[in-house]
Amino acid sequence: MSKSTVLRAASAAVLVGAAAAFALPAFAANMEARFGNTMLGMRPDGTILKLYYNADHSFSGEITPAGSPTSFEAKGTWKLKGDKLCVTPEGAGPDGKAPESCALLKGDKVGDKWQTTVQGTDGKPVVQSVEIVKGR
Repeated sequence: MSKSTVLRAASAAVLVGAAAAFALPAFAANMEARFGNTMLGMRPDGTILKLYYNADHSFSGEITPAGSPTSFEAKGTWKLKGDKLCVTPEGAGPDGKAPESCALLKGDKVGDKWQTTVQGTDGKPVVQSVEIVKGR
């Protein structure tokens, strides 16, 4: 397996947890604050995640692993299921998609900040800081 394939798989694993984690726990099931803005996540190891949710139920963004000068593209689809935000990143599984990941929706305005626990690439829990930042 090439280094780029391993890095893409690791990035997809980060994204599965991260995209849904940007929603934990519930304020209200409302995506409006995310449209046109940035969901910014920071892991204790220095990994930075920037996600951009769109009204057409797509998302994109980038993941910059700790200590890496290179960012990896993140993209996929999202949907609300009740009070949960469910995301399906592209490019991880045999069919080109990672499994859907759902979490309670949190953050209903620009400036909201919270911490959430996500699954790290090693399968262990990682506490991540998240906020909604104005603009993209």
